[in-house]
Amino acid sequence: MTEEYLDILNKEGEKTGQSKSYDEFHREGFIHRTAHVWFINSKKQTLLQKRAADKQAYPNYWDISAAGHISAGQTSLQGAQMETMQELGLSLSDEAFVFLCTLEENIILNQGTYVNNEFQDVYVVHVDIELSQMHSDDEVSELKWVEFEKFKLMSKDDKSMLVPHAEEYDQLIKYIENL
Repeated sequence: MTEEYLDILNKEGEKTGQSKSYDEFHREGFIHRTAHVWFINSKKQTLLQKRAADKQAYPNYWDISAAGHISAGQTSLQGAQMETMQELGLSLSDEAFVFLCTLEENIILNQGTYVNNEFQDVYVVHVDIELSQMHSDDEVSELKWVEFEKFKLMSKDDKSMLVPHAEEYDQLIKYIENL
């Protein structure tokens, strides 16, 4: 497997022209960009993925439908499409992705060995698809559709094993409520 490189961003989220390896980013705390893709079906259900047990951050937690780092030289949308293909096995057109917002996250995990400073570009994909039509890669141990009301409860429950993205959940819930 080739090593992934990411663009270093400044505090405004603009590319600096430099890139470093994924491991260097999380060891040194360089600012980078990620794509978060939420799948919502016509029943207003949200697709959640369960993170694999060997993930550095939040192993075995429920998380965004598909998400990951945007590789050096990629646009945000290209990163969203790549993560959707890698994690769910779905190739989707540019038009399938609805941009929701950009959020900032700055956290330190694993006794200071994993520093995460990122801009998160959040997208929504409206799709009616059966779980059997998606395949998950080795980063994802399980997929499930969650009823909207249950998702709202999970987003406020610290014991739900949902990766903590409070501001993002609030944005997504507002979006779904307005559908």
